[in-house]
Amino acid sequence: MSKRTRSAAADDAKSGLAISEAAAGAGVLGLLGFAGLFLLALVFFVAESYFLSMLLASLALLVYVAGSEMGKLLISSLTIFFSSKHLIRNATYLQETVVELRRALQLRKDETGWVKVGPLEAGAKIRLTDNPLVRDIQVVLRREKGSEYTDYVAHQYYVDCRELYDHFHANLEFVAGVMPLFGLIGTVLGLIGMFDTLGANTSVENLSPQLALALKTTLYGAILASVYTVIASRFDQRIKALEYDYEIFSHALEVLVENKAVVEVQA
Repeated sequence: MSKRTRSAAADDAKSGLAISEAAAGAGVLGLLGFAGLFLLALVFFVAESYFLSMLLASLALLVYVAGSEMGKLLISSLTIFFSSKHLIRNATYLQETVVELRRALQLRKDETGWVKVGPLEAGAKIRLTDNPLVRDIQVVLRREKGSEYTDYVAHQYYVDCRELYDHFHANLEFVAGVMPLFGLIGTVLGLIGMFDTLGANTSVENLSPQLALALKTTLYGAILASVYTVIASRFDQRIKALEYDYEIFSHALEVLVENKAVVEVQA
């Protein structure tokens, strides 16, 4: 791997979107943030602002699992939701290079259906746009490192982004799984209140606050769980796309190595 590529990887590790060591267990910051937001959620719950209470409870859970990575998780979620770009530059290089390799190695057939050209002629020259991954491919092919080393190079441009997506996907899935339970707790509290008020003089007006508590918390818990599930699904979709690009790239590298192709860099 070239020095410039290692430098780019180091920059990614230091960037705001990379997973830091502090995020491994969320740490004390996660616990303190969870406690503060959860107490605030209880205040709104007592004030009968059930939606704000449930929203703050969901954010408290997110802070609990993300810790100091909370801001990065939110930025990453927005980036993933509204753009097609990857969060780490190495994965972007992989995505861009795969598009060019697929075009260069595309099978072309004649009128009768027989393969006319491709996937690659022995010693052929392939022109790819300049980036650290393409320069690494050049070095691998020039030094004839073999397929095992090419797999290692390809993996370096895949693994960090995959770990980042898995990390954030797990955090969002955790909150999505817990929120219906918070809604169920509100439902049980509402039912308990309803049974406590039952008596000879019970009226609809007396039961309506407890019924509202039971129904609203269930509804808000389901809505918030759905929102977090949708956001988490975008990370899951991006994982599948990244894995597909990695698989295509690995096969393309095998073709380049077997045919001793020459990669030329174009600006």
